[in-house]
Amino acid sequence: MRLFRPISTAIFCALALTACGKSNTPAPVLNYGTHAKDSAGIHVVQKGDTVHSIANRYKVSMRALINKNDLSAPYIINLYERLILPPPNTYTVRRGDSLYTISRAFGVDMSRLSRTNNLRAPYKIYPGDVLRIPDGGEMNTTGNTRVASTPVSKATPKPSAASKPVPKSVQVAPPPSNGPFAWPVRGKVLSSYGPKADGLHNDGINIAARKGEPVKAAQNGVVAYVGDQIQGFGNLILLRHEDRYMSAYGHLDKISVTKGQVVQKGQAIGQAGMTGNVDTPQLHFEIRRGTKALNPQKYL
Repeated sequence: MRLFRPISTAIFCALALTACGKSNTPAPVLNYGTHAKDSAGIHVVQKGDTVHSIANRYKVSMRALINKNDLSAPYIINLYERLILPPPNTYTVRRGDSLYTISRAFGVDMSRLSRTNNLRAPYKIYPGDVLRIPDGGEMNTTGNTRVASTPVSKATPKPSAASKPVPKSVQVAPPPSNGPFAWPVRGKVLSSYGPKADGLHNDGINIAARKGEPVKAAQNGVVAYVGDQIQGFGNLILLRHEDRYMSAYGHLDKISVTKGQVVQKGQAIGQAGMTGNVDTPQLHFEIRRGTKALNPQKYL
């Protein structure tokens, strides 16, 4: 059972937050990593952009960029379209970095990152080290990708308000139910919150459960994410609650809610399972405020 489960990337995407760090590339980008220089993010298409030029600019695999955004040949992109960026192929370690912070920045499993780079406990890295980032799609095997040297053109005027698409309404999380967060399932805590051996960290708790057992919403909220795209979690649900709280439910066998759906505390949202990087039925459960992971057992 892997104890480190980074879901910060999904939390950022669900909340549409900007990152603390800024990208050093000239392209307009909304970063949702932490402080990593070339972290994954969202690129807003500008005049003259192509899939090839964007992939080169961010040093990512063009195939991964295409797959991440479900693009089809001839890969036409539109002005001001928002493209999700996959993790870069490599990252150069900076002062203050650790394997833990880098894994969180790119939303990859720490143990996978260490294995990809042949690192062993205590996972020492040094400024200037170049790490390969796993799960970034097809790796570029033809050498270092050069950043496009074409001068940045003058900013194209943004479309008028009349031509902008009407944004979809966003469901507001309902007021919280009386009392604290409720246990989503009842069972033995297999792994508690906090640091583990060999530098690993659990941002939530893992609760033993029977396969198919109903998993219930811990508090009133709105479904912010459903899917299996976060490495290691299997089928995952994120709920957004009032006052910037979020809760996460991983390793589900089945999901019974949809994104944007309003749910009530105690409502069944899925069934426990063993999808993702676990070998016994269980639920990975997290509570966060913003993107900060909290110890769930202090809130249940």
